[in-house]
Amino acid sequence: MRRNKITSVRRMALRIAAGTLVYAVIVASARVLPAAAGMMLMFPALNGLAFFFSADGQAESMASTMLWLPVVNGALCALYMLLLLALGPSSAATLAAWLLLVAVIALWCAWVSRKSVMRGIAPQYQFAYALAATAVGALLAVVALRFVSDSAPLPQETYGTPAQYLPILDAIVQSRLKIVLFAIALAVFSLSATYWPISDAARGVLAGLPIVPFGGLVSVAADPGLAAAERTGIMRGMITSVWLGPAIGIWFIYCISRLYSARRALAAAWMNQAARLGAVVIGWAACFLIIIAVSAAMHAAGSR
Repeated sequence: MRRNKITSVRRMALRIAAGTLVYAVIVASARVLPAAAGMMLMFPALNGLAFFFSADGQAESMASTMLWLPVVNGALCALYMLLLLALGPSSAATLAAWLLLVAVIALWCAWVSRKSVMRGIAPQYQFAYALAATAVGALLAVVALRFVSDSAPLPQETYGTPAQYLPILDAIVQSRLKIVLFAIALAVFSLSATYWPISDAARGVLAGLPIVPFGGLVSVAADPGLAAAERTGIMRGMITSVWLGPAIGIWFIYCISRLYSARRALAAAWMNQAARLGAVVIGWAACFLIIIAVSAAMHAAGSR
């Protein structure tokens, strides 16, 4: 009994460590273009690991609630940035950043506890929902490009440029807060899914915990090492693309949940797990390439 418990704890620790390593590589790689930062807030890293750590038969019911979270998280991240930009650079920016974070967390709890969210989105409506989220996100991104000034450049040491690639280890060190927050979110999901009797709908919500995006935003907005103008510049860079982040997460959740629900398990356990992980990795790679392509296009459009 004791040996089985130790083995289970080790397995969970390895899962969390492996998932965190994957996320660290993704975050470090995302520093190619400044505009990618807004979309990367919604990158479906935790969503993919949540599917992988759960049974194939749970994918459909988890996805029904999980699909709400990119929209909820994206809307609240955008609201947070818009309010900070409206306040403008000030000596009280750090206090405002923390107070707004508390307000946004309260809104998140109120939003995800609604019955409509916990009921989820029925499978027959999920494709239309993904299309609608993409169309609305694209429209809002166009509006943001039109009205948000690009006059304040992003600090090079914070986000890099296409011509200046940071060594991956340096990029990981600079993103350490996001990585630690992701590890916490992954641990919360893994522990709750393993030891607590929660429904698949609740698993879907937990897979969308906004610890990483909210923590990433406040780490910039309340960073005493950045001047107020630099914080504003970073927010301006992210606000133009954050609107497209939910659509990327939604399409990932939709495709992976459909694949997991429809696939047949392979006879060999290791081959089955490799195939399941491979699907998630391919999905992540597709999301990352889309983010880079879209951010490059938005950067070019904003430079005209």
